[in-house]
Parts: sequence; structure tokens; C-alpha cells
Amino acid sequence: MQEIKNLSQLKKAIEAKRPFVIVKHHIKPDCEGQKRIPNKIQTNGFSSVIDGDPEHPVSKANGGVGYMFWYGKASDWKFEDGLCKFTQHNRPVWEIQFV
Repeated sequence: MQEIKNLSQLKKAIEAKRPFVIVKHHIKPDCEGQKRIPNKIQTNGFSSVIDGDPEHPVSKANGGVGYMFWYGKASDWKFEDGLCKFTQHNRPVWEIQFV
């Protein structure tokens, strides 16, 4: 599996609905370790649901669309060692890894 190295590659992986794991979430630590699948994809972000669990509260959120992730700007991202790290206002928000 190809390692994600930039925002363009990340968006392509999301469009292909590749599953990912939330490795670190600085705002919602209870999301860490969740395996998700992109669900609704927009130009500025995407929603995701729990892989294989449509009844999970995350999967049922927002009318069954799941929780939203926003892409932000390319400068908000760092890609290293297979991790895709998103920051906002120079503060870490979340890190995901595709599986």
C-alpha cells in the first residue's frame, strides 16, 4: 500500500473510500483507535463512519452520515511515517493512518 505524502494523495485515498484508523485525536481522545471508512465526500472535507458497525453512535451521527473531517489548507498537514497529521492554528487536531 502506498504511503500518503501530500494532501492530494490523501484526498485520492478518501475518494477511494480507503479505511483508516484514528491514531491520535487531541480534541476527542475517545475516537482514538477507531477504524473508519469515508462516507460522504465533499471538496472541503469528508464524513466517516465506523467500519462494519452501522449502529455505532459515530455511524449514526448527522443523520447516518457520520462525523465530519475538514481538509483545511495544505500547510495544516504533515505526512510522515505513514501518518497523516492535521493541525489547525498551529495546534494538533488529529492523526490518521490508512490500513
